[in-house]
Amino acid sequence: MEIIFLLMAALSIIAYVICIVIIIDVIKMQLFKIAPTLPSRKVMRKAILAEIRKIRPDAKTVIDIGSGLGGMAMLIAREFPKSNVAGVEFKILPFCFSWIIRFFRGPKNCRFIFGDATRFIKDKKFDIAVCYSGPWLMHAIEPYRNNFNILLSLDFPLPNTKPAQTIMLHKDSLGQHRIYVYERKA
Repeated sequence: MEIIFLLMAALSIIAYVICIVIIIDVIKMQLFKIAPTLPSRKVMRKAILAEIRKIRPDAKTVIDIGSGLGGMAMLIAREFPKSNVAGVEFKILPFCFSWIIRFFRGPKNCRFIFGDATRFIKDKKFDIAVCYSGPWLMHAIEPYRNNFNILLSLDFPLPNTKPAQTIMLHKDSLGQHRIYVYERKA
């Protein structure tokens, strides 16, 4: 009986913590005008992998900006085991989820960082960056576009930079999906 009581108490505490974290994430979304976590679909992840294989299969460093639940970063890490893959996420709940999944069954060449992606990428260079985030983040990372040899952005273009290529993907209830390909300027 005592064990059941302790287990129920622990579950209640966990539920309260999750509720508080969700409230904090909602407040952050309102304050910083960021979009809610929107997981990429399998067809989108496959298209990104195909582009990486075509453009830069020997990439040593890959960053997933706004990595959300971590699916894209872990898939890239599995497909390219010689690459070092980092996912950066600003929202605590998706970050915790991705970190836990990676800890238990994720590839060793993948890591997740909690925080503001623009601060993380500011002084670093990457072979490839992938991103599936809203206009706010695209605007924020645009000044750092030359920190990436290649930037692959799903659905959201950089606001003031013309892509080297636009790849049309599938169309669904959310509209026409695209990959915007940006190359570093020489």
